[in-house]
Amino acid sequence: MNEKKEEILQKRPFWEHLTKIQKELLLREARIVRYQAGNSIYSSVRECLGAVFILEGIMRTYLLSDEGKEVTMYRLREGDCCVLAASCILSAITFDVEIEAQTDCVALVIPAGLLAAVSRENVYMDNFMYKETAKRFSDVVEALQQMIFLSLTQRVVSFLLDESSKSGSSTITMTHEEIAKIIGSAREAVSRTLKQLAKNGCIALNRGEIILKKKEELYRLL
Repeated sequence: MNEKKEEILQKRPFWEHLTKIQKELLLREARIVRYQAGNSIYSSVRECLGAVFILEGIMRTYLLSDEGKEVTMYRLREGDCCVLAASCILSAITFDVEIEAQTDCVALVIPAGLLAAVSRENVYMDNFMYKETAKRFSDVVEALQQMIFLSLTQRVVSFLLDESSKSGSSTITMTHEEIAKIIGSAREAVSRTLKQLAKNGCIALNRGEIILKKKEELYRLL
């Protein structure tokens, strides 16, 4: 198991700058965790988790209002690192987030206490954490820009094209409810938009999936 952990951590820029003791601590304390689709990975009512390195699947980070309304901040895929699950050790983070497994996921988790200790002792680990935080805030700003400046049709189309590009497929296996959560809209509004796009021949709708038929037309809508 330690060989697998080391293989994962060696790909990170801080690894070669850690001391032998720090490496041994990370290999001993880090754990590989599996989450099922829909599982809550981190929330404001749970203790600080730590740094989460996604090995398989997709995770969604979102804000949850007192009324239960969700606003997706960003999603993370294989190769990404989620640092907001370690928000308790990042003084610049002053808000609570929720993180869930959108699909079945496998992740390497470095516990928050160990992460804080190594970051205090090693500037490379500390720098890595804040660089990852900056990346995530860039994602948040992009999501806000879309919500403020794009029409609902443009937001739906932008999501479909982005998802198709990242998955390498013209078929998106996702419900209207899931898309609505991700782009911050109501399911009914998303369904109406998708039906209109299907009527225009840009997409085809099947149960639980959306097939992009005319990407050129979709790009023109943006």
